[in-house]
Amino acid sequence: MSSDPIGELNLSAIAVLIPVRHIEPVLEETIAELMACGFALVVLVDDGSPQKDRPIFNRFARAGLPVLRHSVNLGKGRALKTGFNYILTEYPHLLGVVTADADGQHTVADIAHVAARLAVSGSEPILGVRSFSGNVPLRSRFGNTLTRVLFAFGTGVRVGDTQTGLRGLPMASLPELMTLDGERYEYEMTMLAHLCREGNKPVEVPIETVYIEGNRSSHFDPVWDSMRIYFVLARFFLSSILASGIDFLGFTVAFALTHHLAASVAFGRFSSLVNFALNRRFVFRNRGSVTVALLRYYALVILIAFLSYALIWVTVQRLHWNVFVAKLCVDAALSLMSFSVQRTFIFRRSTAV
Repeated sequence: MSSDPIGELNLSAIAVLIPVRHIEPVLEETIAELMACGFALVVLVDDGSPQKDRPIFNRFARAGLPVLRHSVNLGKGRALKTGFNYILTEYPHLLGVVTADADGQHTVADIAHVAARLAVSGSEPILGVRSFSGNVPLRSRFGNTLTRVLFAFGTGVRVGDTQTGLRGLPMASLPELMTLDGERYEYEMTMLAHLCREGNKPVEVPIETVYIEGNRSSHFDPVWDSMRIYFVLARFFLSSILASGIDFLGFTVAFALTHHLAASVAFGRFSSLVNFALNRRFVFRNRGSVTVALLRYYALVILIAFLSYALIWVTVQRLHWNVFVAKLCVDAALSLMSFSVQRTFIFRRSTAV
C-alpha cells in the first residue's frame, strides 16, 4: 500500500461495490472491516453463487448490507452494471463508487486509500495499481505486461495495471459506463479504454500486491477471458485491416490497368470512406462534429497518400522491390502513424462538440 498520507477523510460519500462469484473465507472479515471504515454503504452482487453460499449472503443482508442477486452467473461485467444501477437509483447523492474483488486480493487499507483519493478528486477515476516485481505468478505477470503494451498502443495511454479490479469511479461517470459493451472480464478493459478515450488518464494509487495460494481463487480463465480482453483491444485494428484490404485491391486493379503509380495510389484511397465511417462509429466512438472530423481526416488521407507514393516509388525504383510487396510494407508502416494521428487529433473525444 502507498505511504502517501491523505489525512483522516470522511468516506461517508463513497460506496464500495463487490461482485461475488464464490464466497472466500476472507470475505466476511473484509466486510466487517469495511463497515467499520465509515463508508456510505457496501454493496454485494451475488453473481449466481452456489447454494452453499446463500446462508452467508443472508447473514450479510440481515446486517443491513444491500445484496443484489443474479439467479445464474452472468459475469463480472454484468454484476458491476447491476451494482452501478442500484447505487445510481438508490443513492444518487454519493460522490462515487469503489469497486473491489471478493477474493481477498484487495486489502481494506488499500480500498480505503483509493476511496479517499476519489473523495479528494471527486471527478477523476482512480486505479489501485499493483507492482509486478517479486513473487508474482507467471500467468499474472505475463498477462498484465502483454495487456499493458497492447493497451498503450491502442489508446495512447500508459497504465501501470490494466487488469486491476480496485477502481474509484466518480458518480457522474456511471450512467455512461453502464451502456458499454461487455458482460464478463472484458468489460473492465472496455471501461478503462472508455475512461482513457475521454481524455482522463486515471490517477494511479500504488497498492499491495496480494496473491493468495498462487492466485488459485481467481475465477479469471487465462485463456478464454484473456481472449475476450484482447478482442476488445483488437477492435482498434480491425477497421484499418478492412480498409487496407479494399485499398490494396483498388491499387492492384488500377496498377494492372494503367501501370501508373500515382493514379493507382490515388484510386486505392477510396477505401478511406470505409475507414472513416468504421473508425468514427466503432473504433473511437466519436460523437463530435462530423464535418470537423472529416476535414481533419482527409487532410491526413492526402498526407498519407503522398507519403505512400513517395515511399513506394523509392522502394521500387531505387531498391528494386516488387511494387505490390512495396505497397504492402509501406502501407503497413504508415497505418501505425495514421492510427496514432486519428486517435490523438481527429477522433479525440475530449475535443468533441
